[in-house]
Amino acid sequence: MNSLPATGFPNPSEDASHSFRGLLTAMSQPASIQPLTTQLPSVGKLNPASCLIALTLVDHESPVWLDDDLDDETVKQFFKFNCSAPLIKQQSKAMLAFFSHCPSPQGLANFNKGNASYPDASTTLIIQVKSLSSGNAVTLTGPGIQTEQVLKVDGLNKYFWAWFKTNQTIFPLGNDVILAAPDCLAALPRTTKIVEVS
Repeated sequence: MNSLPATGFPNPSEDASHSFRGLLTAMSQPASIQPLTTQLPSVGKLNPASCLIALTLVDHESPVWLDDDLDDETVKQFFKFNCSAPLIKQQSKAMLAFFSHCPSPQGLANFNKGNASYPDASTTLIIQVKSLSSGNAVTLTGPGIQTEQVLKVDGLNKYFWAWFKTNQTIFPLGNDVILAAPDCLAALPRTTKIVEVS
């Protein structure tokens, strides 16, 4: 007998409320490290932070795109069973896109960047990283950052940061990014500017 996919939040109403507030804080305070508000297991190659983001943001009206490493039966059943999410292959139609690791700039080119009438219709990119406490440091400024904010990331390369600089220049269009480490998350809204990468 096949086991059911992971059933999501242990206390759905309370956990969803806490996680939603955590994600709002992450978006309003770019590059701030937000611990996970509830403990979840990994599902296949989908780490706990990505699971929390999915359970919080995804529903039956949220088309989801998965990269090749996440596009397996275990992960797909998680999205279908817990979120009733439509899983799609066409990048331009995705509301949220999940990546198991750092994508190439070419791999990000076809996602929806919004339009003049609906800039918020762009795809939100959720990228799994190894750590948000070690790795290369990036200095950021922008709305929600008092002066400058330094973020250390293990799992993103210089090509991603070059793409993100370009992404910021087309504001109000562009993609918002959420970085999902195993035990925490951080957001990089399209309004965030890179001062330096070291």
